[in-house]
Amino acid sequence: MRPRLILGVLQGRMMKNSIIAMACVLSVLHLATAGAFVENPCRKILAEEFHNEYSGSNPRLRDRAMYAELCSSNFQHARNIINRAQKSGIDSSLGSSYGLFSPGEGGAQSAVPSSDALFNEARFSQWKSAYCSTNSSADASRAAEFLMQKAVAQPVASAWSTCMRKREGLTCWAAPHVSQEEEILLNINWTKTDSSPPLVQHSFLSRGAAAKFEDVPARRILPVGYRLNTGTLQIPVTKQTDNGITANLTVNHEGAEHSCNIFIPGERDFALITPFVAQ
Repeated sequence: MRPRLILGVLQGRMMKNSIIAMACVLSVLHLATAGAFVENPCRKILAEEFHNEYSGSNPRLRDRAMYAELCSSNFQHARNIINRAQKSGIDSSLGSSYGLFSPGEGGAQSAVPSSDALFNEARFSQWKSAYCSTNSSADASRAAEFLMQKAVAQPVASAWSTCMRKREGLTCWAAPHVSQEEEILLNINWTKTDSSPPLVQHSFLSRGAAAKFEDVPARRILPVGYRLNTGTLQIPVTKQTDNGITANLTVNHEGAEHSCNIFIPGERDFALITPFVAQ
């Protein structure tokens, strides 16, 4: 075979392989985008009961928790959880109460009608841009978990916490303090029994909150160098304002860094506002 012909064949094969590789990459990206909201097993314990008992929950608590969950959701998940809330026996005002529809839209079956005339992906995207811009999706998800704990029965919240404690490595979450309304419990869990404990490298607690831990500086959760033993460390935190609280922790374990983040919503976060009108 002539050299030019051989070169042409090789170039053709390389181009074909490149096209196949690009198609595979695009397929993976499409799947990753389509399945961006993946509920972990622990979250499912909390969310299942929250949605099943939605109509019987305290309206203020359930509305804020649902609002936060909608802000953390993709369109399909949002559609599913609103449908589930309707099936629990909630009245037809659900859609407008979160600003998804203007009053009177959708009639008696308001929240998610059978057609997409009122609730579709474009409208939901507009709603998220208007209603969820002050918090990231990750913070909205953490806020939903915190608020759901207030809305569900205590045994359900305890089952969720038990599940969180079984997760490998470093896990952090916030829980309402059962005895004092103004306090929150930061739960810091390390699960790895076959090695030495990690050491705290850095911790942060946003302004307006104070951790009740011995010898910890202001706006910190734990002292630098603190040994984090296997199990759950619970640290009470006092809120001094109505603003949301951000907390994060970084530890070093045998040369590798592990970090976790916490967000506790303030009184103004995910409070229902005037209905949204799509443009």
